[in-house]
Amino acid sequence: MTQLTLVIGNKNYSSWSLPPWLAMKQFGLEFNEIRIPLYNSPDYSSKIRQYSSSGKVPVLLHDMQTVWDSLAICEYLAETFPTLQWWTEDKAARALARSITAEMHSGFQKLRQNMPMNCRTKYPGKGLVSGVQQDIDRITRIWQESRQKFGNGGNFYLEILRRRSPS
Repeated sequence: MTQLTLVIGNKNYSSWSLPPWLAMKQFGLEFNEIRIPLYNSPDYSSKIRQYSSSGKVPVLLHDMQTVWDSLAICEYLAETFPTLQWWTEDKAARALARSITAEMHSGFQKLRQNMPMNCRTKYPGKGLVSGVQQDIDRITRIWQESRQKFGNGGNFYLEILRRRSPS
């Protein structure tokens, strides 16, 4: 199989770049990483367009295929590497996971607009404008309800470590 190449923006600021990058790391996929610093240079958009006509990151390059958008990349990887069990086998849990993924991907506009990602600093209370708390409350409910329905499988973090440990 040919090498995977993931084109991403700043890991500090580009929340869209992180889902496929984290998934590929989590599942132990070997890939090349091309990082294009966003906002630090006037030509970052033209650099991204060298890899994708969307002009946005992330972009996955594989087998003469260009896949952009974090959700599309993760779905492509799930199809390409089905033995890695990207989705649970439980149909109800999988349906819920897909619904949550879609909502997280397309929703929470007030939160995204007013509290952009920056992992290096803290801005307590900044951006907490009308509508943001509702988005935060919805996200909290999603995770609480999911853990109540399907959390009997144990500690999520221990499960991640189990998957990463050699058998």
